[in-house]
Amino acid sequence: MGLHPWRTRPLISLAFFVSIALSSCSSDPRVKTAQEFGSMSGKLRENTNRLADDIYDSCLRRVQFYRTDTSALRDVRDQAWKDCERLNKPAAARTKEANGIAIDYVEAIGRLSTDEVVSFESQLETVGSSLKELAIPVAAGSTVELPSAAVDTGVQIASFIANWAANRYRIGKLADAITCTDEPFQVYTKALDNALRAGYIDGVLRQELDQARLFFDDYTAIAKAEGGTWRDFSALSKETYSTVLPLIQRRNAALAYLAIIGKTAKAHAELSKTFLNGQEPRTAKSPLCKAYFARATNSASEMKLVEILAESKSISPHQLMRVNKILTAYRNDVGPLIRRMNENLIPQ
Repeated sequence: MGLHPWRTRPLISLAFFVSIALSSCSSDPRVKTAQEFGSMSGKLRENTNRLADDIYDSCLRRVQFYRTDTSALRDVRDQAWKDCERLNKPAAARTKEANGIAIDYVEAIGRLSTDEVVSFESQLETVGSSLKELAIPVAAGSTVELPSAAVDTGVQIASFIANWAANRYRIGKLADAITCTDEPFQVYTKALDNALRAGYIDGVLRQELDQARLFFDDYTAIAKAEGGTWRDFSALSKETYSTVLPLIQRRNAALAYLAIIGKTAKAHAELSKTFLNGQEPRTAKSPLCKAYFARATNSASEMKLVEILAESKSISPHQLMRVNKILTAYRNDVGPLIRRMNENLIPQ
């Protein structure tokens, strides 16, 4: 999945929330704010891609800790390698796609808030099939998958971006976009958190750690049986540490990313509540939301959508104050989490 041509810009645009508050101001403060947040979040997409890739890489590392001193053990090792290629490799690619939907949505909202045209190049059919086929292997014959509700809302979010891109609208009110997409965004981000927590942190990484510990425990026992010296045990201890530390760092980076997802969903919900101002929550079936999600196929339908969107209300001063409070808390929470991801994903 990709939103172009702004790949070279800050990669998640945490500024999308701030730019809502500034949407009635001149463009200069919006740009300044985007730069401020961009400097803090520029590596987030790269880091989430690395975490997704690690679903495959972790499997390959785990296989290195299989004992191979008998023919039967070598057969087990070889089958594990095949499983990495058959199961973990496609899971990594589909997890990257799943992460990308949330990040692309945030980028699109940021783009809309600064009155720029959104671009979308993925096929919605591909998005749906990729989410349906996402299966992170966690044990023999067991996988972690996205529930059908998450698949549906993921496609909804992608549709929202695609429709805005296809129609090239730049007049949409961000408050309405937030309130219309909050329901699918909450469902999707919660499911994404659950899948990554169970599939990657408690699944793939845990399997690698357990296999590494078993490997070093075996060779420690062998060293004891053969009368190993303190130097032998010291070397094993150092090698164990150098193996386990990167696993802990990747776990910490993944936990930071999940915290970012949670903070983003929380801020999104708070903004939606603020913009609704006591009204009932909107769904994709609400009249205004239908306009946001609908594809315009001709000039008449396009003009109708313009009329509907133009009726949305501006942000009141009270709402603006509340939004600024939400944004300040969001920035203060997410900034350290992004830094934690960067620190724990230093190339080995």
